[in-house]
Amino acid sequence: MKPQLINKFLKDNKIDFYLITNNDLHLNESTNLDLKDIYKLFRFDCTRGYILFFINKYVFFTDSRYTLAAKKFFKNNFEIYDLSETSIEEYLISQNKNLSGILDSKLISVKEFREMNSKLERNKITIHPQSKNLFSKNYYPNFNISYPLSMPKFLTPRPFTKNLKWIKSKLKSDGILIWNNAHVSYLLNLRSFELWNSTKPFAGLFISKKKIKPILITNNLNLKKIAKISNGFNIFNEVQFIKFFKVSKYKNIETSYEFLNLNMYMKLSKLLNLSESNINISKYMGKKTSNEIKNIESCHLEDGLAILKFIIQLKQKKICAKNEYELAECLYNIRKEGINFFRNSFDYISAFDSNAAIVHYKPLPANSLSIKNRKILLIDSGGHYLEGTTDITRVIKLGLKNYTKIKYAYTYLLKSLIKIENKIFPKNVKSSEIDLFIRNYLSKFKIFYSHGTGHGVGNFGDVHEKYPIISPRSKDNLSNNNLFSIEPGYYVEGQFGIRIENLYVSKITNNNLKLMNITLAPYELSLVDWKLITSQERKYIKSYHQKIYDTLRPRLSSDYKYFFIKYLINKI
Repeated sequence: MKPQLINKFLKDNKIDFYLITNNDLHLNESTNLDLKDIYKLFRFDCTRGYILFFINKYVFFTDSRYTLAAKKFFKNNFEIYDLSETSIEEYLISQNKNLSGILDSKLISVKEFREMNSKLERNKITIHPQSKNLFSKNYYPNFNISYPLSMPKFLTPRPFTKNLKWIKSKLKSDGILIWNNAHVSYLLNLRSFELWNSTKPFAGLFISKKKIKPILITNNLNLKKIAKISNGFNIFNEVQFIKFFKVSKYKNIETSYEFLNLNMYMKLSKLLNLSESNINISKYMGKKTSNEIKNIESCHLEDGLAILKFIIQLKQKKICAKNEYELAECLYNIRKEGINFFRNSFDYISAFDSNAAIVHYKPLPANSLSIKNRKILLIDSGGHYLEGTTDITRVIKLGLKNYTKIKYAYTYLLKSLIKIENKIFPKNVKSSEIDLFIRNYLSKFKIFYSHGTGHGVGNFGDVHEKYPIISPRSKDNLSNNNLFSIEPGYYVEGQFGIRIENLYVSKITNNNLKLMNITLAPYELSLVDWKLITSQERKYIKSYHQKIYDTLRPRLSSDYKYFFIKYLINKI
């Protein structure tokens, strides 16, 4: 159904608005394009987005990562709002009408719907969940392209038996329904590849307090091909899962309202009592084991090698790429030569100059800027390796033009990372304090950014894990062996964007917490204003580059070694 037909449907049925999201059945932050309603309708891609359809206009809501891109993309009859400034509820209430609307109950969480609905009801606005999508019947990825993988023992953080025991020890009910794909993947030590740039199986999991096999809830028949899974589990599709509760004697089960879609909740609530679970699986995943850290560090060696080769080849003009898109493809081709590389961990952000100011810019063959006469390249990229997942952002100098403003921003962003790497925090420090430390330092130099400072990173899993979140509103406390990004930035619309991103492991010693940088990728020395760098900071940069060189040296050819020593060590 085209947007115009949705408008006609609203008019014919006397419905004021229709709210659509970019979610899938499991509410994944990033999913396949053919599962994203907004993309299917308008060809605009984002990980978080909503559109309110009215009869005579469209209202698009997203976060600060996509507002600039949305303003450039959407033209007539579109209003664009940043969710941090104007919520969907606030907008609807501002219309001063007794409005009535609909949404797809399969594509919104219980938590989000309840919070939204409670605010709207108080203002005499109703929103009715619908079990059918107005324009799409496609709720599932193509399972024929998936190839499920049961993780080898030496790479598993914890065996499933241990995970199962931990879950059961925390249960306050007869069982738990786990709907978050990342949680299912982690607990089962199971990976699957039907979702774009993902390693998660498109599946739910039910664990009972009773002595029965766990139930894997999936429409992916390929999962039955893994003996370890099929022998140890009951495997039901969603229809069979609902039927199971119709004949079972379960009275009370728990789940996370943040991750369960409203439709599944409504179906189950007719059969039993469904309560909010206090079991924090995200935090459990976020506390990496020593084995995980060891493996993650090894994949960063592989990833660092790819990034270094890309930077050197670009500097030496040995890359034939003509535009942003082709540069992203070049880096991918270098990365996939690495040991145990499986796929990208997200769509690369490869952006020249003004496009780098669009925080989540996505280069496409048709819209990519040419490499000719460009100042800088911002490239945000990462990979899924069998040993772990990476996420890194670097800015690379290209031309010879005036760089005063760029160097100023780049230098202070780099200084902020050096500051935090040398800072000693108390154990159990709040992640919001990490965010505040960076922002407070940069604000002294009039450098601000609207996105979060960082996010958790998975182990051959989600590149954006739910714990820990490094942001002003985060309630997370850091503990030992958390893995997360720190990625401050500075963006000037129409001119340039700068962001530097490393991954860090939190380490606690004697009640003190420090952040250990595990990313192995050199900084852009030609963008550093050395007049602003102290002797201690200079020493720190040199030490970091020396560490990269010493780690990667056994894998470097003689010409790479020569370049590294001449331009990345001796120039400091």
